[in-house]
Amino acid sequence: MSAGYIETVNTKVEEISKPQEYRFIEDFYDLSTEDHFWFQWRFRAFVEQLRSLAIEMDKPFKVLDVGSGIGTLRSQIEKATEWAVDITDLDRSALEKALPGRGRTYYYDVTEQKPDLHEAYDAVVLFDVLEHIKETHGFIDSILYHVKPGGYVFLNVPSLMVLFSRYDEVQGHYRRYDAGGLKREFDGLSVEILDTRYWGLGNIPPLLIRRFWLKWFAGGKTDEQIWREGFSASSGIVNRAFLALMKAETFITKRPFSGSSILMAVRKL
Repeated sequence: MSAGYIETVNTKVEEISKPQEYRFIEDFYDLSTEDHFWFQWRFRAFVEQLRSLAIEMDKPFKVLDVGSGIGTLRSQIEKATEWAVDITDLDRSALEKALPGRGRTYYYDVTEQKPDLHEAYDAVVLFDVLEHIKETHGFIDSILYHVKPGGYVFLNVPSLMVLFSRYDEVQGHYRRYDAGGLKREFDGLSVEILDTRYWGLGNIPPLLIRRFWLKWFAGGKTDEQIWREGFSASSGIVNRAFLALMKAETFITKRPFSGSSILMAVRKL
């Protein structure tokens, strides 16, 4: 089987945790498609990180994507690698819309630490989840519970508290990170931090503008209007403009000195 081909194994939601009253922002996932510039930029940075660490993408790794939503990241990963990605999320409605893949689709609260899934994965992907967790230490312990010794945790988080705005509040973010703060989340744990890198330097000016616009001019807007305007590439022209910015930035540098997000790769010892 070659990368780019996805063999569908299971599309139904397997419920292994008791359902909770949780739902992310209504209709958010309608915008969470692979053609959105932000998903493309994040994945391009992730692939560059994997290549720089010589992590094998042509091996049949078993991977768990926690906080997967509709599985957009799984689709990207399985097209580019031979990995099989199981997905899980606490938003049942998102999982019911999940794109099919080689992996399975679980409704599963990882903090329950089911014995059948103890050290079951070569890697866990935790993209844009940690900033939603108020008390992170126990949650990170639960993530590591699922990883084999020698396996990996790959994280992505929003960066720079100077960019924190009402948009972050609407999204349910408790914080944005800098590289040092993200590393400190793993203090005292049996892990090796392999790589930490910013991406999306070109996104910083628009996000600063967004912060001050939301503070001074958007007092009457609803939360739904805030997140939709904040995440939607409101026209094809806007999306193409940001894709052009992505291509220019990644052509100039693979490791910008700062950015709107941070990727980290961690190995479990």
